[in-house]
Amino acid sequence: MVNFDAHINRFISNYSKRKQIQEVSFREIVNDLKLERATHLIHSYPAKLLTLIPYFFLNNNIFSKKGDKILDPFCGSGTVLLEAQIASRYSFGIDSNPLARLITKVKTETYKIRLLEEYKKKILKNYKSIQINEHDFVEFDNIDFWYSKRIKRELTKILFSINQINNDKYKNFFLVCFSNCVRKVSFADPKISVPVKLDLERYDARTKFYKKIEKRVNYVKKVRVIKKYEEIMNNNIDRMAEKNEIVNRNYKSFLISDDVRNFVNHESKKSMVGKIEKESMNLIITSPPYAGAQKYIRASKLNLSWLGIAQNGTLKNLDQMTIGRENYQTDAYKELLETNIEAADRLLKKIHKLNPLRAHIAANYLNEMRNALNEIVNALKTGGYLVLIIGNNNLCGYEFKTHNYLTYILEDLGLKVIFKLVDDIKSYGLMTKRNKTADIINREWVLVFEK
Repeated sequence: MVNFDAHINRFISNYSKRKQIQEVSFREIVNDLKLERATHLIHSYPAKLLTLIPYFFLNNNIFSKKGDKILDPFCGSGTVLLEAQIASRYSFGIDSNPLARLITKVKTETYKIRLLEEYKKKILKNYKSIQINEHDFVEFDNIDFWYSKRIKRELTKILFSINQINNDKYKNFFLVCFSNCVRKVSFADPKISVPVKLDLERYDARTKFYKKIEKRVNYVKKVRVIKKYEEIMNNNIDRMAEKNEIVNRNYKSFLISDDVRNFVNHESKKSMVGKIEKESMNLIITSPPYAGAQKYIRASKLNLSWLGIAQNGTLKNLDQMTIGRENYQTDAYKELLETNIEAADRLLKKIHKLNPLRAHIAANYLNEMRNALNEIVNALKTGGYLVLIIGNNNLCGYEFKTHNYLTYILEDLGLKVIFKLVDDIKSYGLMTKRNKTADIINREWVLVFEK
């Protein structure tokens, strides 16, 4: 196991002397890690945490040891949880997006490869024999905007075939494969996280970009969906086989809640493994959502709709659970919302004059993050560490210094900063540029606290 103690001790020493943010490149520090190893790429997901960061913080003798409990309260598709498993730690996750929870559950589960192969063959066999009529087709809002009738029929047949599996654990694996397929055979632009339809009429036919769009549209018109799905199944079975080789299956992963604002000592019908005790986690590594920078539920809407999770207006309800959401009634943002963070409130007052909605989004984000961070700190053991990965937004031409505001909240909750790092982002898949009201995020702050 690679050990990063020397780097960490240097970061701690430098910060204790100068209290300065230190520039780093995790790609240079962790330069020999296979990023696509195990099941990390089992399903696409927006704004995924760079694997190198949790790997760095889990493979040392300072922040945790084998058998410790690791929490990611904004776990997304399970990057931290899987890395914790590989590092022989128990891992726990929370996320409000049911698609993220399904991906995480499958990604960190243990499967028998022999059974996966057998179920794959059954699905392919069932697909050939299933006869469906048009009234059997899966339907949801605007489905015909995203899919041709042929593709809709073929996806429906695959889903019917999967649903004949009577083992829920194994069915989930093939549903994740299916979910990863539905975007790949749609008319949604594969390079944009929130579904945007490929539209040739918007571009000049003489440009290279038009040719790329045309090629993609023609591919979707001709693609054999069952072949694409079979390819995804094969790749994911290979990934699971690799995971089985490198993970000690004794170190389980658990999804504990869908609400980070209320999970410590709280047991309800929504609880997934019972209540989590106060001061039970040795290390917390997490990358919380940005203030309006990513629309996680909207990005997942085709997946959630095909899986039957989002129907009859539930997308809106799921979005309401997301910290950093953007949809508010006009009455909600007429008056400036205060955060009790002096520097943030001064800036939000300026932003409110230019764009009241954008000011409300950012203010409500900080207030909800305060509630979430209070729960997170409650879950952390005294002497334990919190690693927070966050970026700053540009709002209406002003830099919204999220890393400073969250530091203020955490220090107010009794945590101590032991060092701060900043790393350039090489992939911009997580950002959404909104002209004058919000801009891209191109740096990530890694803030490390001790309780």
